[in-house]
Amino acid sequence: MEAPKLPVNPGSSTLFFAIALIAALAVGLVAYKMVKTNKTIASGNREGFQGPSRGVSDIRCGQESSYAIELSDLFAAKESSTEEGAADLMEFKLILSKMCCLKHDLVSTNQVVRASLSTPYNTSHDRENLGDTVGRCFTKSMPPRDLEIIFDTWKTRGLVLLDKLCTSYNLSNSEEDAANKAFAALWTDTRALAQGVCLGAVDENKSGSPRDLRGYMPEKIRDLGQYFGYY
Repeated sequence: MEAPKLPVNPGSSTLFFAIALIAALAVGLVAYKMVKTNKTIASGNREGFQGPSRGVSDIRCGQESSYAIELSDLFAAKESSTEEGAADLMEFKLILSKMCCLKHDLVSTNQVVRASLSTPYNTSHDRENLGDTVGRCFTKSMPPRDLEIIFDTWKTRGLVLLDKLCTSYNLSNSEEDAANKAFAALWTDTRALAQGVCLGAVDENKSGSPRDLRGYMPEKIRDLGQYFGYY
């Protein structure tokens, strides 16, 4: 005996198909919105109003200084007439990016080593990893002499490279003068910021490293005389 067959309702099949189609379109729209939003999120620190660390120019953190962008644009439309010109320009831009990324992290409100963390170390112009420098700045454990050595090394190597680049890329006298002024301005600006953040106020009653254990005296009793009474 054959089992009875259920009647087929064409209207129900059409309704189910329409519901499935609408659900698929909704899922696709949500996925598109998520991908689109993710592409517009800043690549730098997402909290603390720090801003993006890349994406403004071919120099990492270049948005931190108009002088860095000016230097990059100066060589963008030119070609090197020497074999080593391209390599010199790459190292020169790396020095610019290190000063810009140092500024990027030092001005952040939450004091996180982020932009400078992945900056590559170069033996020609570095004394330590840039991330270590920023970390020491935040802990106020940077001796003034160490900070001066870091910036003097960047300046010395940067000027040597810039002099070679002006020849390799056939810059005019006015362009060469503008390049030197832009580099000096970026260096001076970054150095002044680093001195204010990394060194901080000097307390004459402190000695050694800020990480050393020591006693603490509140400011309101610092100037009081010695107590000779009874407890």
